[in-house]
Amino acid sequence: MMKKRYLRLFLFSISSFLYGYIIKHFFFETLALIDLTPPLILMMMDPSSSSSSLPNPEASVNQEAPNPEPPEPDLSQPLLDDNTRRAELDERAGFHFVGLSDSDREKVLNFQVIIERKIEKALLSDGYSRDELSQLTKRDEIRGLLFYPNGKLMSLQTYQKYVREVEFGTQRSKPYKKILNALSSSHLFLTKVKKIKRWELGKVWEQWGGRR
Repeated sequence: MMKKRYLRLFLFSISSFLYGYIIKHFFFETLALIDLTPPLILMMMDPSSSSSSLPNPEASVNQEAPNPEPPEPDLSQPLLDDNTRRAELDERAGFHFVGLSDSDREKVLNFQVIIERKIEKALLSDGYSRDELSQLTKRDEIRGLLFYPNGKLMSLQTYQKYVREVEFGTQRSKPYKKILNALSSSHLFLTKVKKIKRWELGKVWEQWGGRR
């Protein structure tokens, strides 16, 4: 009786060993056939490691997006139509027009409209803030630098000279250099948003009527 029991235990042990060996051998042979990589095998053997090994989609979503580039300067239209600009310049002149004849007053205003429009376009093309240049207080500040140096009205001859210069090329003109000097010396503050590419300016100048 005891011999039969020992024999059963012995046979059971042998069968368990053979069964485990066959299952293990079959498992790894199957993995070799489907060519699973070692990390994936480890993940299958240890499920708790899979969550830390895989990329987290939420992390990529939460990453900060790069700052967008500033928009290109809008040069399609002047900031003001000529009538509005002229009315503002007339009001800005104030007592400076006292003693001028009506004809001289009209000439000065005409010259100022031309000069200011060219200066404005050049500033926009060089990337200065359209929003700031749209502010009346900022325009009046620039007008003081351009048209009333030392608090005095310039002569008609000087206005005529400035008109010729800006029509020939605004950025090479004396009035535009006045503004740049004021910016560099901190007598005038304008935010530079973005400089427009030179090769993009061709069609824009046509919309404004010729050169800067």
